[in-house]
Amino acid sequence: MPSSTRRRRALPLWLVLLALLGLCATYALVHPPSHPAPAEPSQPHHSAIVRQVQVFFTTPTLRYPDAPNRRATPPMLRELVGDVSRARTSIDVAVFDLDLPSLVEALIAARKRGVNVRAVIDSENLGDPAVAMLTGRMQDRRIPVVFDHRAPFMHNKFVVIDSTIVWTGSWNLTENCTFRNNNNAIRIESRRIAAAYRREFDQMYMGRFGNAKQSDSERLAAQAADSTIAIYFSPQDKALPIILDYIAHAHSTIVFMAFSLTSAPVTDALIDAVERQVRVSGVVEKRNARGTGSVFAHLSEHGIDILEDGNCYNMHHKVMIIDDEVVITGSYNFTDNAENTNDENLAIIHDTTIARLFLDEYARIRQQALEPDRCN
Repeated sequence: MPSSTRRRRALPLWLVLLALLGLCATYALVHPPSHPAPAEPSQPHHSAIVRQVQVFFTTPTLRYPDAPNRRATPPMLRELVGDVSRARTSIDVAVFDLDLPSLVEALIAARKRGVNVRAVIDSENLGDPAVAMLTGRMQDRRIPVVFDHRAPFMHNKFVVIDSTIVWTGSWNLTENCTFRNNNNAIRIESRRIAAAYRREFDQMYMGRFGNAKQSDSERLAAQAADSTIAIYFSPQDKALPIILDYIAHAHSTIVFMAFSLTSAPVTDALIDAVERQVRVSGVVEKRNARGTGSVFAHLSEHGIDILEDGNCYNMHHKVMIIDDEVVITGSYNFTDNAENTNDENLAIIHDTTIARLFLDEYARIRQQALEPDRCN
């Protein structure tokens, strides 16, 4: 039979597979798979909460003595003004004190381009000419401002933008808190949490402060299902039992930074934690460490590693970090007034990366307490 008509013998299957594998290997060498660039160390992305929450501190940019020509603008102010400048629908500001010109100008510009801007401010600071001037400027530009004239404070420090973004923490929106005091701010991107803050804002905007407010059952029910970030408002939510429960269940460490610490229940809970071998340490603002109602000496006598801060101005944090995992922060000082009469907000965040950022800040504050600034 002629070779042109002879049936070709089929190649063995193993030989075909071997050839295919060789081709695949050659292709992989010539066309290596692409990989995304590694995340920057300062922007971890290993969990959803880290993408949802950003943490800022004033401490790295503080200069002593403070003077306008020596100031470094902290990222928190730059980012908040940026959020306000990008707002499209609404901005709600609930703050104890407000005298930052750049922020006020951004709020006025937002109002001018049609954003619904509202503010609730405590009247305590209207005696300050800068506060009075800037608040009046907002009112002149048709930004409605509601004042709390009660003796207890409307002590919140939060901003809600476009029903999506919340700024909160210990940071009053003032030059003093921005350029002199140790503070923290957290930026949370969450429609659910923004809705909770906005419902709280609406109550105060309608003139209901302190114990006239109602607790938000919708928010509390949602938190029971997802406790990654939990929000509490004073005085209606009774945050103190929540704080005491976290302290009671700590098993290794409790770290705190406190502008004011006078609460007897918190004091007793911290001492109980030491007695069950939990390591407890903290820094307290020196102006309040020896003040009326201070528990500084009592805590020290019971084995708590506690220091007076070293900032020539104020250490203004209200923070606890428990077991290197849970962060408690907000406007809520550890006092009876914060629990029972003032308007406050408290955020409890479960995340080791967020906790590490706050522990780094504690290390900075503690070092400054050990080596305090020389104050004029």
